[in-house]
Amino acid sequence: MKKRPIPAPRDFVSRLGREPNELKKKLLLLGYLSERVSKKGGCIFLVGGEAVETYTGGVFTTGDIDITTTEQQPTEELLAKMGFNKEGMIWVSPRIGMAVHIVASYPRRSLRARTIEVDGYSVKVVGVEDLIVDRLAAAKFWKSERDLEQARAILGSFRDSIDYGYLKGIAAEENVQDYLGRAKRKSSPLRKTD
Repeated sequence: MKKRPIPAPRDFVSRLGREPNELKKKLLLLGYLSERVSKKGGCIFLVGGEAVETYTGGVFTTGDIDITTTEQQPTEELLAKMGFNKEGMIWVSPRIGMAVHIVASYPRRSLRARTIEVDGYSVKVVGVEDLIVDRLAAAKFWKSERDLEQARAILGSFRDSIDYGYLKGIAAEENVQDYLGRAKRKSSPLRKTD
């Protein structure tokens, strides 16, 4: 099978500018970044609020795209070539209305990461169980009701594929097993309304 050529950064930004679906646009950006960074031996993971948005199909939305990258300098250089400007800790592209926040060099846990395919690009997303615990920690320690609702929604939507032994173990490690109980009692699958 013949490999497709990797578009130049500015050409790819033009493609992103024409993509009407915001979630798909974000995933395409991440897939492109991931492919280019993997050529340098690195990898990128989607984490945080954008991972929630991805797993909920856009029911919960976020402003910026939180990522981890094992190759920060090449990732930042690529963002600059794509027309992103660094503003504090966030890379912003006014042209396509997107912002990327590099939060760490590697996610705390990556064994349960999932890969999502979008138009021939692969995006690694932090595991569902790890994301649930991340949201539960924010709910408990930052008193964030929105994060508890996100954890409930993800629990409900992925109830048949979650490794509950692993989930309970990491919830105990992070001291959020009480919030896991609260989330499980009220979780239900997400339903998109038209």
